Amino acid sequence: MQLQGTDGKSLEPEVYPRPGGQVYICGVSEEDVPVPATAADVHPRPDAIATLQGVAASVSQELGRAELLQQQACYLPCTDDGLPAIGRVPGLENAYVATGHSCWGILNAPATGEALSELIMDGKAKSVDLRAFDPARFVRRRAAARA
Repeated sequence: MQLQGTDGKSLEPEVYPRPGGQVYICGVSEEDVPVPATAADVHPRPDAIATLQGVAASVSQELGRAELLQQQACYLPCTDDGLPAIGRVPGLENAYVATGHSCWGILNAPATGEALSELIMDGKAKSVDLRAFDPARFVRRRAAARA
């Protein structure tokens, strides 16, 4: 679903059915906002909540009338190049990372987990070619920028 916010920017909210008849609606993001020092400093924006309530009403009348059970805010894990970082952490023995999926973590978690477990257990992922996602690419870029 693609909507346009009051500021003219494109919004791409996501609607997820949950067990027990609940619905989770998210996706009103801001670009280039600094991450607070602690999780306690992350708060939902009233304008974003109102936008998502409008999304709920546009999806169905029943959702529009539904009780709001919880408000949340989060920062999506994103990398500078838009690709996840999946693999061994350069310079650290037996340290691995799987992050930077943005909103696609929900969808890609099973494949990421399988590939990372293969890498850890067998030394190589068999189900997915992880070369494009190698965390060492960030180290190589920094080294190239210094040269």
